[in-house]
Amino acid sequence: NLSASISFVSLATMATSSAAPVVDQPWRWTVTVKSAAGKPLPAKMRLQILFGSTVVGCWKGTAMTQCSGANAGTWIVFKGKRTGVITWPAQSLGIKLTFQAVVVAATKTLRLRAPVTVQPKA
Repeated sequence: NLSASISFVSLATMATSSAAPVVDQPWRWTVTVKSAAGKPLPAKMRLQILFGSTVVGCWKGTAMTQCSGANAGTWIVFKGKRTGVITWPAQSLGIKLTFQAVVVAATKTLRLRAPVTVQPKA
């Protein structure tokens, strides 16, 4: 049944407040997962920070922490949309990093990425 399979095709997007977050200032991210028809879909995701293609940080429990490995991080379960705030530490200042959400929805795994270079406080 073609129409049934099409309804499970999902659209996942990520928006961030800036590609240049400031040390110790709140930085907002939002991940949205919808069906092809625009309905919110149940999903789970891991949040990770990459240096090049290497995982150097991930969301564990209630905060970002140092970690490694492609499967690092706590699964965050949500439906449709999830927004959060992280604070970038001084140790990430000036380094070209990638904020990544590994999203699993409707049997698909998607990697949403946003480049980030942390800036000093003004």
